[in-house]
Order: sequence, then structure tokens, then C-alpha cells
Amino acid sequence: MVMIRVISVRACCLMAVLLAFCPAIATATADEPEIWRVAGVGDQDSLNARTGPGTQYQILATLPHDARQIRTITCVPTVTQQQYFAMTDEQVDILSDQPHWCLVAWHGKQLGWVNASFLVEDED
Repeated sequence: MVMIRVISVRACCLMAVLLAFCPAIATATADEPEIWRVAGVGDQDSLNARTGPGTQYQILATLPHDARQIRTITCVPTVTQQQYFAMTDEQVDILSDQPHWCLVAWHGKQLGWVNASFLVEDED
């Protein structure tokens, strides 16, 4: 129990530093909202969930344009605090410009990887 608490405190401190000093990559490294919804997908379209983080991967499933209550399992790209502070401004810009992908679950089932630009916090 003590070990878990120490790790949690360290994780919170790391997240605070990343959010304060690294806003451009906060979505790739910091603690995210727990629940997401699909946004920016047309009424007649759906969001593809793929076998890997990129459009070159096979589609496994789709999420409706109005899907809610989506949970992220992990997102990429991600860097550690040490890696981030060792990066040049140019490397930070390149990282910020890369598409972010998240492995998601919906209705209790892991679906696949989705482009994070189509996910927004589900506030309800």
C-alpha cells in the first residue's frame, strides 16, 4: 500500500510539471479525463477503431458519430519528463504536430486505436 501511494504521489507531481511546462504535449503525456465522446464526425459517418495507431492499420470496429462514455487505455506518442526536457524546440514542434492515437474501450470492450483529434471530454 505504501509503495502504491508513493507512486501515485510521484505520478501526480509529474503530471503537474508536464501540464505546467509542456502544454503542447499534455495530451500525449498527462493524465486525461476518464470519459470521452466522439466529436467532429459527420452524422452519416463513424470513427474507425484500428489494430494500431495509424491509418495504415486494419479497421477492427467503428464508433458512431455520437458515441459517448468512451475510455482511453493509453495514447501515443508519449514521452517521459526526462525525454521532453532533453528535446530541442524543433523536436517539441515535430512531436506536437504528430497525430495522437488512443487505444479505447467502449461498453466495456477494448475496440482499437482511434485518432485522438476526434475525442473530446464527455462532461455528462
